[in-house]
Amino acid sequence: MKNTITRVDALNIAINSIPMDIENPTEVVEVLTKIRDQIAKPRKTSDEAKAAQSAKRKAATAQARAEMCAQVIPILREVITKDMTAKEIFAAASDRLPEGFTAPKVQNILLREMAPELVKTETKGHANTYRLA
Repeated sequence: MKNTITRVDALNIAINSIPMDIENPTEVVEVLTKIRDQIAKPRKTSDEAKAAQSAKRKAATAQARAEMCAQVIPILREVITKDMTAKEIFAAASDRLPEGFTAPKVQNILLREMAPELVKTETKGHANTYRLA
């Protein structure tokens, strides 16, 4: 059995222990009762609320990615002039890419967003190369 006291229990004890000789004891009791009732309310954690939060987060992430791709893809198109690896493309465009952009991020964009407009050449034991179709 626990020997801890909850906040609601502590407020109940405080409400019941208010001395009647203080100024405006009923107002103090009312304020403490409101605080207790607010703390005692169950939190909303329904599946619908979680799903709505998840959808909102996914939409925000998709929006941020779309904005980033709109900025980066034209730069990559200009840089790809021949068969190049993702690292070579990154090296050629690194001075024009947003801060914090890395070679793996470039490769991710090549594989996901730019895949329809690229020709990917896979060679066993070597890095894949990409060129505009």
